[in-house]
Amino acid sequence: MERGEQEWIEAPDGWGPEEEHQEDDDDNGGGTLDLFGTTDPHQFFTCSVKMNDTTTKTIRLNGFKLDSDETDHSTGVTLWQAAPRLADYLQANAVVCKDKTVLELGAGLGLCGITASCMGAKSVIMTDGDTHTLKGMRENVSHNCGDGGDAKTENDRILCRQLIWGSPHMEKFLLENGKFDTILGADVIYTIDSIEPLFDTVACLLKEPHGQFILSRYSKWHNVDDAVIIEVAKERGLDCTRPSEGIFIFHRKNTEED
Repeated sequence: MERGEQEWIEAPDGWGPEEEHQEDDDDNGGGTLDLFGTTDPHQFFTCSVKMNDTTTKTIRLNGFKLDSDETDHSTGVTLWQAAPRLADYLQANAVVCKDKTVLELGAGLGLCGITASCMGAKSVIMTDGDTHTLKGMRENVSHNCGDGGDAKTENDRILCRQLIWGSPHMEKFLLENGKFDTILGADVIYTIDSIEPLFDTVACLLKEPHGQFILSRYSKWHNVDDAVIIEVAKERGLDCTRPSEGIFIFHRKNTEED
């Protein structure tokens, strides 16, 4: 955990300070690895990314299996299916990243942020509120974009930072990092209560007038409907288009048409 970060955990049933989930952790072993167990919950996820120069980069992410106890305690420690969907979209539409400043919310293992960098992003900041997730994310960035040659240059363009959605965290983040051309999020909506802080943060950090927030959804956690998400975004001045299955693009309303 880096200086200035606070202990925080993002769980499927809600988000909040880590201590709020302590009783749950104690009852279930805290999601720690049983050294004498027969099943290793760790898993490597391998993904191929086609670079802008037509070469292929293999990304290898260290995380946990979807059915492991760890994913019951922290959502960002595995690769949810919306992340490869978003990574594929970025590869097919590299213009949304190339020469852009990119912010990823709820970046988890780091697939989409690393992909954005491969697509030529000017800079990438991958964020998560969960301090456990950030530790693994930083290791994945180091392993995939580490020392030596072009990889070192790529690593210089990728930062991993804590960002808890809503005030006062988003305003502090804005002062430190400015606004972004492209904001990314893959399966970042787990509860109805998280939608407003999410879009408050997007509205705060998205550049005007041409910035865009690309959201990938695969699972409708807690039956959170798409229409609810779109309405919350509209209340914050963001219109929505849906170019393909599970991909939502939010952008500033065109005031000239209002």
